[in-house]
Amino acid sequence: MEYQPENKVCQNCKKDFIIEPEDFIFYEKIKVPPPTFCPECRLIRRLIMRDERVLYKRKCDMCGKDKIIVYPPDSQFKIYCRDCFHGDNWDAIDYGKDFDYSKTFFEQYIALYNSVPRVGVIKQGFSIDSEYTNRVTDLKNCYLIFAAANNIDCSYGFSYWDCNNSMDCLNIIKCEKCYWCNDCFNCNGLNFSRECQDCINSSFLMNCRNCQNCFGCVNLRNKNYYIFNKPYAKEDYLRIIESFNLQNKNSFGKIKDKVNAIFASSIVPAIVELKSVDSSGNWIENSKNIKNSFGCNNVENGKNLFIINDSKDVMDFTYWGKGSELIYDTTSAGIQCSNLRFCNESWNQLIDSEYCHNCLSSSNLFGCVGLKNKKYCILNKQYTKENYEKLVSLIKKQMFEMPYIDKVGREIKYGEFFPCDMVPFAYNETIAQEYFPKTKEEVLKMGFRWKENDKKAHIPTVIGDQLTDNINEVNDSVLNEIIGCVHKGDCSHQCTEAFKITPDELQFYRINNIPLPEMCPNCRHYERLASRNPIKLWHRKCMRPSCNNEFETSYDPNRTEKVYCLECYRKEVI
Repeated sequence: MEYQPENKVCQNCKKDFIIEPEDFIFYEKIKVPPPTFCPECRLIRRLIMRDERVLYKRKCDMCGKDKIIVYPPDSQFKIYCRDCFHGDNWDAIDYGKDFDYSKTFFEQYIALYNSVPRVGVIKQGFSIDSEYTNRVTDLKNCYLIFAAANNIDCSYGFSYWDCNNSMDCLNIIKCEKCYWCNDCFNCNGLNFSRECQDCINSSFLMNCRNCQNCFGCVNLRNKNYYIFNKPYAKEDYLRIIESFNLQNKNSFGKIKDKVNAIFASSIVPAIVELKSVDSSGNWIENSKNIKNSFGCNNVENGKNLFIINDSKDVMDFTYWGKGSELIYDTTSAGIQCSNLRFCNESWNQLIDSEYCHNCLSSSNLFGCVGLKNKKYCILNKQYTKENYEKLVSLIKKQMFEMPYIDKVGREIKYGEFFPCDMVPFAYNETIAQEYFPKTKEEVLKMGFRWKENDKKAHIPTVIGDQLTDNINEVNDSVLNEIIGCVHKGDCSHQCTEAFKITPDELQFYRINNIPLPEMCPNCRHYERLASRNPIKLWHRKCMRPSCNNEFETSYDPNRTEKVYCLECYRKEVI
């Protein structure tokens, strides 16, 4: 059958979107109807299921021990710590229910979802002296890092992989002694930099490769002792850097403003990619034929992806992968999963399953929560293969004939992700607020919850902008201070309003001549996010004179950078 592009109106935002012929082919392959939400609304709908950085202290409902978890203490459902959830003292099959044809599927699923215990944080491997972390694997002495693996002595940040002694970064891989870096790989001693690789002992770099002892530079390759893209002798370089007096907060601020102005007027590539073909989006590596996708590595044949690794034939897939294939409208799933639709938090060879949460090492599940090593289950009840297949077919038919109507009137039939009514987090607690920030009024109108800042018991002893200006003059007494964030909670950044400096943190600032921070860790995270391109594309033309190439890019047309196609960019910088 030959498909034609089809125009649709999003059921949620009411904007037009197009379903392409290749989309229809994928839907036919995995046997799902076309979506009624546009790609961006589908992405937001998945992101609101993922709280990463908001932590609470609460007792585990099985062992009774105080634990750090992502659910607030007043949550009505049961929360188990990691050890109890993965232990053998309970079985989610005990919560199984018969399907009731007088009720919608999602009514019954939400009731099951709220009755089955859920895991408080996502951790794998070992976690040594790293209690205040979430979605992590194999950490030692780490604090407030999230979506991270194989790290030692790292603090404050998101997406650290195989890193040591680094702080306040976003998406770094195999880095050491780095501070305030975004999307940097194989770097050592790099500070305040973006999109860099194999750089050493440098600061304020953007799009640089294999550079050492460089400062305030853009688009350099294989350089040493450069300041603002100009070469210097070693002695002159060291003298000028010392004259910047970066350990002083006021001097540092002036340099930072100058560097940001340089970055804002620089030449940039339309897409950051490496060894990839026929792909659009940003931050794509070793991939083929992926469209409108961001943060992907070793992915083939995909569309509308966000932070996916090692996957094939996937669409509307958010977070993870790791040897997975045939995944649709699913989030936080991975490790050899296959043929999943509309799943969340499901891992370790979950196969041929739909509408599952917290399920692993299972197959042929429909509408299940918390199952392990099971097959042919519906609403956590066991069936024979024949009865399972028959009942699933009848449930899907009923989902079309008796759709679920959510709290703001959206119609959720088979083929749509979970309704907003069952989301366990407030919008502004989730990753959705980080990439698609919204006001309280907008969030409530969409049918999501909004969480007001909790009243803090601690009273700041000093405000961040009143701290000693020069890091060399800061004494150990600062470790006893409760520092008030300069935002004072008057922002949408999950501001904690106050924070403390740890001994390891203070030592890091002293060694690297970095002034003390004025903002809490959450507000610092949002400032780094603001300097990163959005997960959205615009159609633009190359800005190099005489080039007529057109492309999709994550640079908004209103921005001031000079956006070049990859061909022109490579001619310019290599």
